[in-house]
Amino acid sequence: MIAYRRFHSPQHPTRLACRKFTFLAAGIALTLLPVSRLLAAELPRFEMQELSEKVTVGYAVSLVDMNADGKTDVLVVDSKRLIWFENPSWRLHTIMSAPDKADNVCIAPHDIDGDGLLDVALGADWTLNTRAGGTIQWFARPEKADQLWKLHPIGEEPTVHRMQWIDLAGDGKPELVVLPLMGRDTTRPNFAERGVRMLAYSIPASPKTDSWPVEVLADDLHVAHNFFPTDLDADGKTDVLVVSFEGVSLLQRVAEGDKTRWKRTLIGEGNQKTSPNRGASEIKHGRLAGGGDYIATIEPWHGHQVVVYTRPEGSPSESATKMWTRHVIDEQLQWGHAVWCANLDDDEDEELIIGVRDDKDNSARRGVRIYDPAGEKGAIVDPATWKRTLLDTGEIAVEDLAAADLDGDGQTDIVAVGRATHNIRIYWNRGK
Repeated sequence: MIAYRRFHSPQHPTRLACRKFTFLAAGIALTLLPVSRLLAAELPRFEMQELSEKVTVGYAVSLVDMNADGKTDVLVVDSKRLIWFENPSWRLHTIMSAPDKADNVCIAPHDIDGDGLLDVALGADWTLNTRAGGTIQWFARPEKADQLWKLHPIGEEPTVHRMQWIDLAGDGKPELVVLPLMGRDTTRPNFAERGVRMLAYSIPASPKTDSWPVEVLADDLHVAHNFFPTDLDADGKTDVLVVSFEGVSLLQRVAEGDKTRWKRTLIGEGNQKTSPNRGASEIKHGRLAGGGDYIATIEPWHGHQVVVYTRPEGSPSESATKMWTRHVIDEQLQWGHAVWCANLDDDEDEELIIGVRDDKDNSARRGVRIYDPAGEKGAIVDPATWKRTLLDTGEIAVEDLAAADLDGDGQTDIVAVGRATHNIRIYWNRGK
């Protein structure tokens, strides 16, 4: 049985009517609120639902089918827990609740042991100690539901910060790509003594007992905050975009005789005018109308600017490795910390979704923002063509966010996890 209460308030000309729904289902309290929308009237209506479970620090969120029932679940790494919420009841499941070394900081779900069910890789022991620590491990699914999962080590690297599974060789066998934040034994404020080792671990024949082979993809970046796999040069092979103090770099796999290596090319300048933080931190690759594309970043590192880069002239292979054109589309924010690109309104463009972690002032608050690239056929040189929607202002200090269709209605929904606010919010896309 579901009980709910509904509250109405008069409609404001620039704001949806505020309705609050409180659901009690399966012992879990959920709150639904239609979210205020500004400027971009053509965007769909969103309805906010906050899960009752609180987190210490919601470091990362992944939207994935954890129990193979065809529904997309919500996987969250908390500082001392690894948890997931089952769609649609949002029942809490705990994978790990007592880490060997806190803090947990990043996750990457994948079927590691080949049993047809998802396992989870985890980066933990998160500190800014560049001399030691940083664990890379994975959790195998237990035989019985709701048992804690068993930990298996992979490796260690100081300041482990981000990880993803990427099929780097195109052989159908993805590698676990791990990006530390700083280079080993580096010091403030520039961490310049040596570069970050970006690592790729291959799954061995017996992942629970064998050593994991590791390859270094790059070792000349400094303060590398995040990365994104894509085929930027349209050659059918996976490239990797990386953001760091240097700006935006493109990693491409190139042949050298009977071997291959990873070549790095700087394609985006980042914000080099700030100090000590500079360059860029978050990154995604988005699609524009008319076949165009863009790269989205937060600049500088943990910065105050939302930036999009547009492709220079030339074929995809030629233009990919040139310097892309930088456009600042918003700088009224404090500490941007999440970027996602997704089609929210079923036009040809992918909207840019930004999570903001801190308040700049009363008029520029933390929360979730959406930028709609409204220029015709990708003509976005004028930043004013990006229409901004303030989806959530002040109620969530976003550490990470992701987007996917959670309820199977064909509309892309958004999930954000908070740091200082300790909350998890779903923004349901209700269409136009």
